[in-house]
Amino acid sequence: MRLTLVILASPAEPREWLPPRNIAALLHRTARPEDLLEHVSVSCGPGHVIAGLHTLHPGTDASVPAAMEALVERALRAEPGFAGWHVIPHDRTS
Repeated sequence: MRLTLVILASPAEPREWLPPRNIAALLHRTARPEDLLEHVSVSCGPGHVIAGLHTLHPGTDASVPAAMEALVERALRAEPGFAGWHVIPHDRTS
């Protein structure tokens, strides 16, 4: 199993977000079979959410971070409560 962390940032103004279990459920609902999503863990903080996406992708697959970011972006577009939120690309989180 592979873990990919995806960070979501809120818009400038304060917004409320869903409880972590609801965010995890949203990500599961949005996942496609090719995402190979097995488990989601979520941590919320002021103005951000960190989603831990556990997948069956091989650890050497370099395309996984971008694929998981795309999954989270789809979920953000599907949930009106996340209007204005965005994913911080993995190349800016290291």
